[in-house]
Amino acid sequence: MNLLRIPVALALLGASALAGAQARTSYDLNEGRVRFTVPPDWAAIMEKTEGNPQLVVFRVPDPTAEGSEDMASVTVKTQALRGTATFGGLVQEEFELSKQQTGYERDPTGAGENVHQYFVQRGPTRYLVHDRFRENRGVWVHIRCQRPLLAATPATWNQQFDAACQRVVASTGGGA
Repeated sequence: MNLLRIPVALALLGASALAGAQARTSYDLNEGRVRFTVPPDWAAIMEKTEGNPQLVVFRVPDPTAEGSEDMASVTVKTQALRGTATFGGLVQEEFELSKQQTGYERDPTGAGENVHQYFVQRGPTRYLVHDRFRENRGVWVHIRCQRPLLAATPATWNQQFDAACQRVVASTGGGA
């Protein structure tokens, strides 16, 4: 009878381990002043959650880019606004930095207040980059969604990526 309990106990232990291994979807930066959520299949590949600025970078699964150096990613970066650091100044600084990237070309279809959409060249691959900026409780928030423009990528995947990025922006409390 005791021999039957061992497999049951192991099965329960395995199930609880799997439940604990679920992907993290909720994040916060700047001592909880900025909170956001991401899809469970996005892997955080870099986190800096102390000091100023703070950021989390996510690798977004892209079947077309697998096995290559190309990668779709989303970055949420924050900076507490203090002293001379102003929202508009930080936005302008990011605009200028983006223009210095190889192959920079503004995409007029992604224009809007506190929105900057553009193309850059990374090695042999062209990327679409979409930056959104907002202020949240005294913190500057920069959300960057970037994906490689690969001919084999299905249009549905691009639409899903863009929609997921929009949901991350919305989860920060910002709509722009």
